[in-house]
Amino acid sequence: TEKKEVTIIKGAGTRTLRSTFKFDNVFTSFSTQKEVFDQTLAPVIADVLDGYESTVFAYGQTGTGKTHTMEGSLDVPEDRGVIPRAAFDVFRRLKDDTNKFVEHKVTASFLEIYNEEL
Repeated sequence: TEKKEVTIIKGAGTRTLRSTFKFDNVFTSFSTQKEVFDQTLAPVIADVLDGYESTVFAYGQTGTGKTHTMEGSLDVPEDRGVIPRAAFDVFRRLKDDTNKFVEHKVTASFLEIYNEEL
C-alpha cells in the first residue's frame, strides 16, 4: 500500500482485535541481493559513517531465506548477502572519501540465534 502498512482484523463485533504493522519494503523471491542491500542497508551505512550506531536483523519463519539474505555466497559477487556487501561498502566509502575521514577504526559484531540458541 502507499501507507506501507498492513492491518489484520481478528474477530467480529465487540470482540474485534485490530493490529497494524508498518513495513519499509517488500521483496519477492525474484529480488536480487543487490536490490535488498540497496534498499535496506546502503542508507544505514551512510548513517553509521555519520556517527550513528546501527543494528540490522533478519527475523522470520524457518526456511524463508534469512541466512541467504544475510550471508549469501562469497564465491559469486552477485550472490553476496547484505553482510559482506555492507563490509565492502564501508571500506569503499572510507577509501573514497578521504576528505571526510582522516582517521578511522572499524569494529563490527554479529550474533546468530538459531532454534532459540546462541
